[in-house]
Amino acid sequence: MSDHTRRRQWSRAAGTTLLAAGLLLAARPFLIPASATTAGPAAVATPYPTAKPLPVPTFSGPPPFAQYREIHANCKVTHHLSDDPIVYPGLPGAAHNHTFAGNPTTNAKSTRTSLLAGGSSCQDTMDKSAYWIPTLYQNGKVVDPTIVTTYYKSGVKDYRTVQPFPAGFRLIVGDMRTASAADFQGTWTCGGGTFTTFPKSCPSGSSLIVRLKAPSCWNGRDLDSPDHKSHMAYPVKSVCPAAFPVPLPMLEIKVPYKLPGGKTDGLAYSSGASYSFHYDFMEAWSGNRQAELVKHCINGGRQCNGYGIDQHKP
Repeated sequence: MSDHTRRRQWSRAAGTTLLAAGLLLAARPFLIPASATTAGPAAVATPYPTAKPLPVPTFSGPPPFAQYREIHANCKVTHHLSDDPIVYPGLPGAAHNHTFAGNPTTNAKSTRTSLLAGGSSCQDTMDKSAYWIPTLYQNGKVVDPTIVTTYYKSGVKDYRTVQPFPAGFRLIVGDMRTASAADFQGTWTCGGGTFTTFPKSCPSGSSLIVRLKAPSCWNGRDLDSPDHKSHMAYPVKSVCPAAFPVPLPMLEIKVPYKLPGGKTDGLAYSSGASYSFHYDFMEAWSGNRQAELVKHCINGGRQCNGYGIDQHKP
């Protein structure tokens, strides 16, 4: 066989190999999760289950005035892990470090079934949902919140139409890749001041508190989505848009930190700067408890504490 013939055969084989590789790459989707780090293991692709919403009720007149329409999920911190069962399911240690509250069993392999078999650090122990945030450090030492409160509110004007989260619902709120403090959608408060980043200091004895609201309008189909966000949207003028017609509870997390002497120097999250703050939610309420609370507290125009009671409006 001549050298010319060998070169032609090798070129043809190499071209076939490159073409096959290109087709393989084109066929595989690339998933860049919302709270993924810039380097690390690739996220495990998982199917996203669907659910059917309840019919959204209609009313002939506007809702009665109600100053509050909310549930308080008050949960103690349970543990810390570099796991994220939403972004990196089945991959222990693949995420930045997280501070978990609610269900003490949450880890990279958690599912709704495993969470329901676990316990709860919440005042309402029928709330076995998982809540987690990036871990806060001060000069390299972990700073835990005194408690993690997740409000379930009405994000729409007609609070009577809000439905409970469907079983197995998942959501990430915020983004660790937020570009700057000016782009952060939450707030920081201490000593009566409001900030978009860590303040220079806080009054001694006060708490540094971060709050961040979630979208509350569901597309009525997907329990999760590739970016763990796009199955939800924010209301427009207190009404859910047509493509996201189902009003669910509006989550708003409140995370207070007690800092020695109110000093804020050396603070950093495992995910980065103050404006990288975000949180994850995996629904796992036992039985009909969540539906009961939504009906009594949100639809009923009440401000229910962590035990589901409004002392001023029984």
